[in-house]
Amino acid sequence: MDYFNQNKSEIFTLEVDETAKATFLEMSRWTKFLAIIGFVILGLMIAAGIVLGVVMSRSPAMAAAMPGLGSAFLIVIYIALAALYFYPTYALLKYATGIKVALNTNDKLGFNKALVYLKNMFKYIGIMMIIMLCLYGLIIVVAIISAIGKI
Repeated sequence: MDYFNQNKSEIFTLEVDETAKATFLEMSRWTKFLAIIGFVILGLMIAAGIVLGVVMSRSPAMAAAMPGLGSAFLIVIYIALAALYFYPTYALLKYATGIKVALNTNDKLGFNKALVYLKNMFKYIGIMMIIMLCLYGLIIVVAIISAIGKI
C-alpha cells in the first residue's frame, strides 16, 4: 500500500517549463499593473467620498437633493466600499510580486504561496459575488411584493 501511495505522489508532481514560466512572468506584469490601478482607484474612491461629504455638508442645495443622507454617512459608505475592494487588490499585488520572485529564484514554496494569494483573491471575489446575487434576489422579491401590494 505504501508503494502505491508513493507512486501516486510522483504522478502529481508538476514542473514549470520555460513556456509556462514565460506565461507566469507575463501574467505577473499584468497583475501588478492591475493591482497598481486598483490602489489608485481605492485612493480616488476615498478622496471622492471625503470631497462629496465636505461639499454636501457645506452646500444646502446638495444636502436638500439627498435628504436623509448625512455627509459623515456618505464618507463612511465610500470608505467601506474601498475597504471591501482593498483585499483583492492587495492579494493581486502579493501574487504578482511573489510569483515573479519565485520563478526567478526557482523557489517552490514562494511559487505555492503566490498561488495561494491568487486563489484567495478569486475566493474573495466569488464570495462577494454570491452575496451580491443574494442581495439582488432579495431586492427583486421585495420589489415584486411591494408592487403587488400597491395594485
